Amino acid sequence: MKKLLIATSALVALTGAASAEVALTGDGRMGLVWDGENAQFSSRVRAKFNLSGETDSGLSFGGSFRVDQENYSAAPESRSAAHGTAGSVYVSGTFGKLSMGDVVSAAEAAIGDLTELGYTSGEFASNPEEIDFLTGDGENEEQGPTALYEYTFNGVNLFASMTDGSRRDCSASNVIVGDLECFDFDEDDSTDVAFSLAAGYEFGAYNVALAYSENGDGREIVLGGTAAINEFKIKAFYADYKDRDIAQLGDFEYNFDDDETTFEVDYDRAYGLSVEYAMANGVGIQGLWIRREVEILEGFADLAEDTYDAYGIGASYDLGAGATLAGAIIKNEVFEDNETRADVGIKFQF
Repeated sequence: MKKLLIATSALVALTGAASAEVALTGDGRMGLVWDGENAQFSSRVRAKFNLSGETDSGLSFGGSFRVDQENYSAAPESRSAAHGTAGSVYVSGTFGKLSMGDVVSAAEAAIGDLTELGYTSGEFASNPEEIDFLTGDGENEEQGPTALYEYTFNGVNLFASMTDGSRRDCSASNVIVGDLECFDFDEDDSTDVAFSLAAGYEFGAYNVALAYSENGDGREIVLGGTAAINEFKIKAFYADYKDRDIAQLGDFEYNFDDDETTFEVDYDRAYGLSVEYAMANGVGIQGLWIRREVEILEGFADLAEDTYDAYGIGASYDLGAGATLAGAIIKNEVFEDNETRADVGIKFQF
C-alpha cells in the first residue's frame, strides 16, 4: 500500500495539487456463524478508497467510498457513491466540517452505537448494538445524500444534519442526477425534510450527548454517555420515540390457535448498556444489553410481547498488524424463533 500511496501522491503532484492524496485501505473476515440451527462459513473482503487534499488557504477536503459502492449505472435511489447514497465527501476548516453522502445523523455522530460483538461485528445477530436512529446512515436514502455539519470548541461538540426533502424517483434507464423528472416533490413522509440536532460535552474520560430528530411524523430524543475508567469503557443510552416506524424490529405476529396474525405496534422507546474491558496482553471482553419497547395498537394482540431484549458477550484477541481473533454469543428476541446465535473467526484491517 505504501508504494500505491507514493505513486498516487506523485501523480497528483505532477498535476499541480501536491497536497492531495489517494489511499487504498480495506477490511476482511473469515470464520463460522451459528444461526441457531446450523453452522455456516462466512467471509468477505472489501477495498476502500480514501481521498484527501488541502488548498493553499488551509481548506481541507476529501471523500471515501468502498469499491463495491461506486456504481453510476444504478438508479439514483439505489446505494451508489456516484449518486451520493454511499460513501461521502467533506470540506473542513476553522468553520467546522461539512460532510455529504451516506453519512450518519447528528444524533448518531454525537452518541454513536453500543460496542460491537464478534468477528462479524454483530451482523450475525442483526446488529443489536445499533441504536435505531431516526435519520441518516442508511435511512432517508430515497431523498439522496444527507448533509452533516460538525463544530467543536472547548470540549463542546455541536452537530446538525438534514435531507433535502425531494425523493429520487428514477428508473435504471434514467440516471441523470439533476434531471427534474428524477424527483418527486409530493408532500408525504418520504419527501419531508428529515433533520437532527445534537450537542455533546467531553470532560476528561467522560462524554455526554443529547439529540433531537424529526422525519415526517416521527420524532426521537436520545440521551447517551460514555465513561472510560482504567481498562473499562462503559456506554449507555436512552431513546424516546413518537410515531416511529417499526421496520427495524422485523415482523410482529402473534399465534392465536395456530393462526398467525399480524398486528400494528408503535416503537415507544429503547435503552441499553455496553461494557468493554481491554487487557494489556491484547485480550478484550465485551458485553451488551439493549431493550426495545413497543405499544400494542390492536386489542386482540394485548397478550403479545411488548418488550424485546438483546444481550450477549464477546471476546477478542489482538494478533497485531491489523488482525484480530474474535467471537461472540448473542440472544436477540426479535427473531421469530427467539434463538441464540454465535460466531467465531478472524477479521483484518489493511
